Amino acid sequence: MFKKYISAILPLSLVLVVWSCGDDSPTGPDLSEAPDAPTLENVEMDFSVFEHADNFSSFQMKDHEDFHKTLQSIQEDSEFTPYEQAAMFASMAQLWFHSMGQLPNAWFQEHQWGEPEVDGDTWIWEWSFSAEGESLTMTVTAETVGDERHWELRYTTEGSENDLDNALLIASQVRLDGSGGSWQLYDFFEDEPVFVVDYELDGELTTMVEMQYDEEEDGHFLYERDGDISTLQLWDVINSASTSIQWNNDTGTGSIQSAGYRDGEEVCWNEQFEETAC
Repeated sequence: MFKKYISAILPLSLVLVVWSCGDDSPTGPDLSEAPDAPTLENVEMDFSVFEHADNFSSFQMKDHEDFHKTLQSIQEDSEFTPYEQAAMFASMAQLWFHSMGQLPNAWFQEHQWGEPEVDGDTWIWEWSFSAEGESLTMTVTAETVGDERHWELRYTTEGSENDLDNALLIASQVRLDGSGGSWQLYDFFEDEPVFVVDYELDGELTTMVEMQYDEEEDGHFLYERDGDISTLQLWDVINSASTSIQWNNDTGTGSIQSAGYRDGEEVCWNEQFEETAC
C-alpha cells in the first residue's frame, strides 16, 4: 500500500519541485488574518528512553523496503534483549509516523499560496502552474467548524498519464485550542485514506498518537503517555503479531509482551536496560 501511494504522488512531487524553484509564484496581500497552515511538527512521541539501544538509530536509517526485510530476519532468529526488542518496535512507530508527517509539512507551504479568497467562513487558496507539458491546479481550503478548523488540499492535473479531477490528497481537523487533531492522507484514486493519524497534546507534550498505516492489513499503533509512564501498542506487524510495551520515562525501566517475541511472555528490563524479573 505504501509503495502504491508513493508511486502515485511521485510525479506531482517532481512538478512541485520545479514550480517551487521558479519565480512565478503568485503574490498577494498580507495574510495575517488568514489561519496558519496546519502542521505535524509539534507532534513528537518521546522515545528518548530507547536512544541507548544501538538498533534504535540503525533502524531509523533504513528505507521501507530494507526495513521490511530486516523485520523478517528478526522474526526468524532474534537475539535481542527485551530492551532492544522494545527499541525496535519504537523505531518502527517513529519511522512510520515521520514518513507520513513529512508529506503534510512538505505540501502545506503557506508562503507559496498567494492571495486567498473568502467564501463565508471558508478561506480558499487556488493557483495553477505548468512544467514539462503538465499543468496542475492546487486548492487549499480552511473552514472553522465548531471548535475545530478543517483543512483540505486537492489537486487537478492535465497532461499526465493519470489526470486528477479535484482529487483529495490531505485532510485535517485541528482543534483551535491546540490540544489535538486528526490527519488523513489519500492516494487520489481511493475513497478511503491511506494513513490516518489522531493526536492529543498537553502543552508541548504529546500524550497520544494513534496511527493507521496499512488499511488492508489493519496495521496500526497507539502511543500514550500519562506522566512518567508511556505505552506503545502495535497490531498486525511481523506476521500479524501484536505487541504491548510499557516504560518509565524517569527510571528507564520497562516491559514488553509480543506475540512474536519470547513466545508471547512478558519480559522486563531494569534501570541499566538489562533483563530482569517482572
